[in-house]
Amino acid sequence: MKNKYLNIIVLAMLAVVLVLPSAACVSGSLDTSNPLVQVYNAAREWFIMQGANDRIEKVRRGDASILVLDDNNVPVRGARIYHEQQKHDFLFGSNMALLAKNGPNAVNQQWADAYVALFNYGTLPFYWDTYEVKQGQTSETMLLMMADWAKKRGITTKGAPLIWANSLTAWAPAAVDDMQKAQAGRVRDTVSAFCGKIDYWDVVNEPTMGARANNSLGNWMNARTPSTVCTDALGWARSACPADTLIINDFRTDQDFRELLQNVVRQKGKFDAIGIQSLMHRGNWPLYQVWDTCERFKDFEVPLHFSEVTVLSGNPKVGIASEQQGEWPSTPAGEAAQAEYVEKFYTMLFSHPSVQAITWWDLSDYGASQGAPAGLLRNDMTKKPAYNKLLALVRDNWWTRGNVYTGDDGTARLRGFYGTYKLTVEKEGKRVEAELHLARGLDNRLKVKLTGYRQLPPTPLYLLIWPYVAAAVALTIIILIWRAIAKIRRRI
Repeated sequence: MKNKYLNIIVLAMLAVVLVLPSAACVSGSLDTSNPLVQVYNAAREWFIMQGANDRIEKVRRGDASILVLDDNNVPVRGARIYHEQQKHDFLFGSNMALLAKNGPNAVNQQWADAYVALFNYGTLPFYWDTYEVKQGQTSETMLLMMADWAKKRGITTKGAPLIWANSLTAWAPAAVDDMQKAQAGRVRDTVSAFCGKIDYWDVVNEPTMGARANNSLGNWMNARTPSTVCTDALGWARSACPADTLIINDFRTDQDFRELLQNVVRQKGKFDAIGIQSLMHRGNWPLYQVWDTCERFKDFEVPLHFSEVTVLSGNPKVGIASEQQGEWPSTPAGEAAQAEYVEKFYTMLFSHPSVQAITWWDLSDYGASQGAPAGLLRNDMTKKPAYNKLLALVRDNWWTRGNVYTGDDGTARLRGFYGTYKLTVEKEGKRVEAELHLARGLDNRLKVKLTGYRQLPPTPLYLLIWPYVAAAVALTIIILIWRAIAKIRRRI
């Protein structure tokens, strides 16, 4: 009887686990104030996090084969290959607006050191109202300097935004047709000027709300429709630099954003990634909501970029004002909570196969949006616990280094996180360095020539075993002699 009831309970739990996730993810209609739903979501978060490391192993790591050859192209046996990862393929980033305050050459060194140690991806500011304050006079020179600063440090770059209804320059035209021409020119000229310098673009920012803006950009988006604006802008940017990755970015993560993206697809617009803002000034997203957001947009079959992440180290925002009123400090308790959440948030996103990038919005509290304690660094550029926690994840837990050795066929097999590697191949004093890009979906085979080394042919079997045979024969002779002597002594 007990087993019967136990089976009923297990079947009921399985039914809940199978049915409710799709309801939560697709419809978003579950009443989160219901205690039963809260318990369910807490359990679901636990199960998702429990599987995170297994998913990371599956989707973020791969295998490479390294063949070491000597000068005569003979496989080298027993060569040591020390490998150290240099860069992630996954994009861990932050905005680089602080570089624009006084130029890259005058940037705070503590900020720069902390940025380069942690991030491989940077967002550069292209807001129309600050990029082109006067018509025809842009900040192109400053932004090129910023892009060069990033590239010299191995940082992949993104420009944002090209079109945003809340970033309207003072001289913007009022008429819809004139605005169409102005935006087409801005997008084409900007993307063309930075082709090869900027790798990713937020082409349209917050299009779901753009038509509601009470200005000429909003009027233009309303007349053209947001999906048509996105389609046009993607085409303008694509024609200016076909190799760039183009993103539609929004803070809406609901059905409205999905429908807009679907309309862009119907109009033959092509976006390469979807940007998802997660500015948590009013409180942290439940982790199940983070996961459900990924699930909601994964069927577009393009990478997801969590483009503007803010997790506070102080009290959450209150009221409806766009700016926090009064002082908004970082607190010890808030910093501890921030570190705990950041570890879980990044782990969950890193484990989701659709996510390609995470951009922490403000690296430092200094100059942070809304004056919030939103940084991984404090105002004085000292590191918060969340910075150290994230650095340990990105450059230790999710970083590959070590030794592998070649076998008799001259091949060594390496398993690591996707990214670029520096290899040092060594045997008997001969040494050579090589580079490897361990990439998802590729064959990942590399040949390395160990210059100056000559692999001796394998020792014949008889040369390997003859010392053992000789020793056995000698031992046998000694035993026979000893037995013969013993026999003679007994006769005497």
